[in-house]
Amino acid sequence: METKQIEVYSEATNNAIVRMPSRSFPGVVVQGDSLSILFDDAMEILERLDPKRDEDLFFVALSLAEDLEARLKHYEAVTSKHGFPLPYVRDPTRSAARFAPADNSDF
Repeated sequence: METKQIEVYSEATNNAIVRMPSRSFPGVVVQGDSLSILFDDAMEILERLDPKRDEDLFFVALSLAEDLEARLKHYEAVTSKHGFPLPYVRDPTRSAARFAPADNSDF
């Protein structure tokens, strides 16, 4: 862990805006439990979509779920490394990876 000074533009609950020293623009801080909820919502959409009915929408949802899952796994790895308990319980079998096509063939 490093200690750095950051610029804090807003401390709004679940919507803090900060700028890291190496970045030109501020970013949004998303709490781990909120990130987990966003991932669950994306998975809910993905699980309900029929790729044969709207393939483009399915792949947008898949991409969103994969991105959120990658961020969530990074959060989990970092917090675990530093001894923080998770502020949520996640089903590790619920993964966007199970929806990714094995090859580039049509559904």
